[in-house]
Amino acid sequence: MFRDKYKDSEYFEKRLKFNMKTFDEFEGLREEVPEERLDYFYLSQSGYSKKLLTISYSLGLSSDEIFKWFKISLHYYSLIYSENDGIFTIIDYLSLAVLFDQRKEEFIDDIRVLFDNYQKFSEEDEIVQDDYIDALFEYLLEDKIIKFHSNLEYLNMIGYDAGSVIEAQKFWYYAHSDAAWYDTHKTNDAYYGYWSFDTAALCKIRGIYDERLKALDYFPYDLLVQTAD
Repeated sequence: MFRDKYKDSEYFEKRLKFNMKTFDEFEGLREEVPEERLDYFYLSQSGYSKKLLTISYSLGLSSDEIFKWFKISLHYYSLIYSENDGIFTIIDYLSLAVLFDQRKEEFIDDIRVLFDNYQKFSEEDEIVQDDYIDALFEYLLEDKIIKFHSNLEYLNMIGYDAGSVIEAQKFWYYAHSDAAWYDTHKTNDAYYGYWSFDTAALCKIRGIYDERLKALDYFPYDLLVQTAD
């Protein structure tokens, strides 16, 4: 079932074809990449596979297809994560990891690599630190649910009921005005879908699966319920 509200399926099919072709072409050149250029290769492949993940969800493809691109993208991202990344992207990856945590043995090593780098960089620069990131790592690595206070205020609004999620979700899009993808639906080729994986992950952690969430803008309800235990 097609899910996006801004572009049609023809637009996303073109984006899928282009990004898949580019990813495959780059992947075929892997053995030719000099060691000193590997970080650029990892960055590129992480980006293309992340786009393919998001496009796949927007198009209504299966959770297995989405998971395939998530696992690839997470692996490359874990190799190039740095103090310059801010909090939006790492929260997305960790949130998707929570949503797919019933398969986490397939990607937990990459989560550990990411955690080690996050610890190092967050100790040096508070710009990359956020309590929600720590809470996601605790859930994934220690199976613990801890309290947090995020820099993203809408997350702090969410309690243990659907009503709080519905209210908080009203602020999700505008809270990301500094994100690279913000307002890309106004472009002809740079939009891949807006999805609040972070909100959905918190719903999974707190056991909120209310059907009313399906109607919320940007909320990846199908991914939440498809991966529910």
